[in-house]
Amino acid sequence: MSVCVVSWTLGMTAADEVIAKVKALGLDGVQYAGDHRDVSAEDLRDRARAAGVKIIAIDPFNAGPADPAKATQAAAIAYYSQVVDFAAQVGSVPVTLQGLSQWTRNCPDHASAMQRLLACCKAVDEYARARGVRTLYEVCNHYEVPLIHTAQQCRTLIAQIGSDNMRMILDSFHMNINEPDPLKTIRDNANFTAIYHISDSGRGGIGSGHIDFRAQLNALRDNGFRGDVAIEPVLEHLTPSHAPSSEVDRRALDEEVRRSAQQWRGYLSHTG
Repeated sequence: MSVCVVSWTLGMTAADEVIAKVKALGLDGVQYAGDHRDVSAEDLRDRARAAGVKIIAIDPFNAGPADPAKATQAAAIAYYSQVVDFAAQVGSVPVTLQGLSQWTRNCPDHASAMQRLLACCKAVDEYARARGVRTLYEVCNHYEVPLIHTAQQCRTLIAQIGSDNMRMILDSFHMNINEPDPLKTIRDNANFTAIYHISDSGRGGIGSGHIDFRAQLNALRDNGFRGDVAIEPVLEHLTPSHAPSSEVDRRALDEEVRRSAQQWRGYLSHTG
């Protein structure tokens, strides 16, 4: 089980900076979150390989339309097809699709929004499969995205897509908000989950809130999880989604990531 980090929380996207930071933090890999148009796929691939860093997913952060009122299905599919091309060049790395829900905000009602999301996911997943790229869908809380807030909703969406190419990302912070019983959610979906995100109930590192991470790890391991984990903390004064901008904050976040990784690895060493 690789212990990784989600790069947006670090506040950097340049390939050399991201890979160097992952190594400095003592982590195994990274979920690369950023704009694919701002970085060379080949550079990211080559730097990661040279450093022995695993890229577990390409996650187009803030990937919604420039003007939500003018969003269209065709534009959403075109944008995400470019992300898939980028992921294929990086090395057939999975692509996250939850950002497609941001392209539905101008739909007149929930039913039409779901219809657009389903059509977009189907089209992008089909294109990704043809390019040898897997797709992932992160279940996010209702304060951050307009659709798909529970694992069951995500499983229904994936069933409607009718593809075995898509898997799920579960996130401890998001589950704490929208899942009545996060441990049951993990038990029911562990073998369908590709990545598990680590951040505590207030979005800090392990131990900053009330989530029982040892119990969540046991639920993952006991129910067939074979994926990677990615630490995704935010400093308390920057919640919910602001990366550090000062050297003081960067050092504080680094320490939070290191401490969480050490804690998680400690749990791993005491589980079967």
